[in-house]
Amino acid sequence: MEPHGTDTTRNMARFACEFRLEDAPEGVAENAKNAILDCLGVSVAASAHDMGRVARSFAAEAVAPGACSVWGTGIKAGPRDAALLNGMLAHGLDFDDLNHSTTYLLAASFAVIEAYGLPGRRLLEAMIVGREVRYVLDGIFADRHAGIGPGARGWHPTGALGSFAAAAAASRALDLDLAGTTAAIGLGAGSCGALTRDGGTMAKPYRPGHVASAGIVAALLAKHGATADDAIIEGRAGLLDAIGIPEGVAVATGSDLGRKFNLQSPIKAKKYPSAAAAHAPLEALLRLRETHRLTPEAIERIELDLKARTALRDYPETGFEGLFSLRFCMAAGFVHGGLGPGHFSSACVNDPAVQEVMRRIGDAPGSLSVEVVLKSGDRLIEPLGERPSLSTRREIEDKFRRCAETVLAAAQAEAAIKAVGDLENAPSIRDLAEAVTLRPVEARGGSRAAVGSRSL
Repeated sequence: MEPHGTDTTRNMARFACEFRLEDAPEGVAENAKNAILDCLGVSVAASAHDMGRVARSFAAEAVAPGACSVWGTGIKAGPRDAALLNGMLAHGLDFDDLNHSTTYLLAASFAVIEAYGLPGRRLLEAMIVGREVRYVLDGIFADRHAGIGPGARGWHPTGALGSFAAAAAASRALDLDLAGTTAAIGLGAGSCGALTRDGGTMAKPYRPGHVASAGIVAALLAKHGATADDAIIEGRAGLLDAIGIPEGVAVATGSDLGRKFNLQSPIKAKKYPSAAAAHAPLEALLRLRETHRLTPEAIERIELDLKARTALRDYPETGFEGLFSLRFCMAAGFVHGGLGPGHFSSACVNDPAVQEVMRRIGDAPGSLSVEVVLKSGDRLIEPLGERPSLSTRREIEDKFRRCAETVLAAAQAEAAIKAVGDLENAPSIRDLAEAVTLRPVEARGGSRAAVGSRSL
């Protein structure tokens, strides 16, 4: 078998090594800031839910103190552990932007920048580098929802591709040279791989935590002289050979890195927590609910495509499993008139009203609409429409405030928004780190530490 291309790994490394913020086209830095702010917000929100409880308990037993902040908590850890915990929190509500790459890229970059006291513009550079490197490889998984390629067989892109991008981002943060960055990307291959099967379990948010931590380790090992294969992606028996590329899919070689930027397009932040597959049908159902003033008592049944391939937790037993159950998301959203992080709790899952609506939901594979059959016999049909997302700075800031309000003081939230907006001029990210973490007195049991069990 011939190699898939030439110099993909080195093209990525060269871009990561040479990119500077001044090279970014108009809009790229602002879109990166939006991604950062959104990720910090959903991470802070997650710290008050199940993933935050697990992170705190794990940190108390297995994490040594260090200089790096764990968002939404008072925990300080070394860069490797901070990246692990922050990556888990960032995906702990499945509320991050639709590509998920921001979770591990920010977790890795933030920890390196904070640990080494580097300026805010380096954080922006690392985030942009990681995002663009990740998108070079996205074609591998382009058709997974159509049942084609490695994604359809069970491989998940966050785990399969994330460690390469995280290593590139951490290398940019550390300002490694070309040889070091190439080695870091090669070392990142040692941590690639994850399975779609674990959606709706805490193994899914563990993925971005793991690859963020792995990216830092790869970059630091390369900094100290560790070597790796310099064609680990495109070479024979490398990534592309190992996972198998669908026939007809042209995987980018990275030759356009630095000329075309994915971040020239606005990010697509989630309007709702949960698997993205639930968002368009939920919007359709909510439109019907509002237009026809529907109540649960009036419903005979609801029909939609329940996405059995990706939404694996049909009848969830916990709030966390509910993140990956379209049946639950639709029922809870219908009963409550919307869906937020606070609805993913055992109390909501076991709510008799939600359970009753869940029993009335039927699967209609391939359907592009939501159909509601009333007890009167009337049938209401609503097309799915576009999946909702948030893209503007105002939308992202409003979402950040809602996410932060149960954990942080209002003044902290505003300070974080300001700090992200001025990252390119900040001599360090100390102010931003302080704005998204609890003060020591709060972390020891003050008023805001107590919100760990509260919901938004």
